[in-house]
Amino acid sequence: MAIIHAPVEVALRLDLDEGEPVVVRRRIFLADGQPIAFCDSYYPAEMVQGTAIAEHRKIKGGVHAVIEDPDGPIRRQVARSVDDLMSRMPTPQEAEGLSLPAGIPVIRILRTVYDAEGRPLEVQNTTAAADRYEFRYEVAMTSD
Repeated sequence: MAIIHAPVEVALRLDLDEGEPVVVRRRIFLADGQPIAFCDSYYPAEMVQGTAIAEHRKIKGGVHAVIEDPDGPIRRQVARSVDDLMSRMPTPQEAEGLSLPAGIPVIRILRTVYDAEGRPLEVQNTTAAADRYEFRYEVAMTSD
């Protein structure tokens, strides 16, 4: 966990001014002991200050439990997310950190999480090894 100035694309997605403070929580995901993805999650510092989200520790029930806690300071309902997926070749640091053989691309998933009023809560920036990561989407289609 760290407090940083919001990168441009994070600020845009969180509806913040560029450079406003955000809390970033960094994780690495493993499968069978092998790294498959890095994920940085960004939250408006003003929204999460004084909560477990702004502390360097695991959170029982996860970050969304803190956001949705009816007795907590945030009390917002997580409602939906929008994912932008991009495929590209890894940077040298990503290739090393994910132990990627030459020629293996990564997939970048940029997810913006919104509350029930449509306000952004979180931006997740995930870089995943394309040869070790699977996606499954289910979309409910309704007609009015």
